[in-house]
Amino acid sequence: MKISELARLVGGIVEGNGDIEIKGLAGIESASPGELTFATDEENLSHAERSKASCILTNKTVKASKKPLIRVENPKLSFLIIYNTLNTPKVREAFRHPTAVVAESARLGKNVWIGPHVVIGDGVEIGDNVIIEPNSVVMKNCRIGSTCRIYPNVTLYANTVLGRNVILHSGVVIGADGFGYVRDKDKIYKFPQTGKAIVGDDVEIGANTTIDRGSMNDTMIGSGVKIDNLCQIAHNVKIGKNTIVAGHSGISGSTVIGDNSTIAGKVGIADNLTIGSNVIVGGGSSVIGDIRDGEVVWGFPARPIREMKRQLAVLSWMAKHFKVISRLLKPE
Repeated sequence: MKISELARLVGGIVEGNGDIEIKGLAGIESASPGELTFATDEENLSHAERSKASCILTNKTVKASKKPLIRVENPKLSFLIIYNTLNTPKVREAFRHPTAVVAESARLGKNVWIGPHVVIGDGVEIGDNVIIEPNSVVMKNCRIGSTCRIYPNVTLYANTVLGRNVILHSGVVIGADGFGYVRDKDKIYKFPQTGKAIVGDDVEIGANTTIDRGSMNDTMIGSGVKIDNLCQIAHNVKIGKNTIVAGHSGISGSTVIGDNSTIAGKVGIADNLTIGSNVIVGGGSSVIGDIRDGEVVWGFPARPIREMKRQLAVLSWMAKHFKVISRLLKPE
C-alpha cells in the first residue's frame, strides 16, 4: 500500500512523498527500504531517520524530517492497525491430517484445519475457520468458537467453552480439576470439581498457562482478556473483560477481578477476594485483601501505592540515620 493509503487507514497526515509503496513494517534497527517504522519521540525519530526505513509513523509534535512521515495521535496503536492490515491471515482450507482422531459425533464448521495427532472427543462443536495445531487434545463436549487458533500441545478438558477468535499458545491447559480438598483427621478428600471453564471472545492465553474448571460454579474469563505465559488461574475465578494478567502470576480460587484491570508479573492473589475494575497491581505483589475500583497497589502485602512509597521513604531515612536513632533509643 502507498504511504498516503496507510495514512488514510489510521487518520494520519502525510509529510513528504505519499506515493512510496510500503510492503512491510519493522523496528528502527532492522527496517529496510520499502518498510515503515515508528518513533514516539524526538530521540527515536533521530534514530529512525538514520535507518533504511522508507517512512516513519510518529506523533503530531515532533520535528520535521527528510524522510516521509505519517503523523498520528498514537503511533504505537496506528503501527498495530497497519500491521494487522498488511498481515491479515489467509483462511486455511478445510484439512484433517491422517493421524488426527476425530469422534464421529463431533461437529466441525467450515474450513477447520486439524493438524497431526490431534484428538477431538465426542460431542465437540467447532466453529468456522478454526486452526488446531499438532498434538492438541479437545476432550468431550467442548465448544470452540469461530476463528480460534490453538497452537501445538494444548489440552482442553471436557466441557470447556471458548468464544470467538481465541488464541491459545503451546502448552495451555484449560478445564483441569481445581485444587480443592477437605481434611479429616489423617486423610485428605478431593472436593468435587463439576463446573466448567468458560473463555470469552478475543482472549489470548500465553504458553504453559493453566486455567482450572470450577468446583461447583464456573471459572469465567471475560472477553478481551490477555493472559501471559506461565500463569495459574484457579477454580471459580472470574476475570472481567479487557483485563491483563502478566507472567508468573497466580490467582487463587473464587477470586473475582473486575474489568480493565492490570495484574503485573509475579503477582500472587489469595482466594475469595474481590479485585475491582480499573485496578493496577504492581509486579511481585502479594494481594491478601479486597481492592476497590481504580486503586493502584503494590508490595508484600499489597498496599495503596502512595502508602507503600511513604513507608519505603521512612525505612530509607531510618537506615540512613540508624546510628543516630540507636543512640537516641539507647537506655541511659
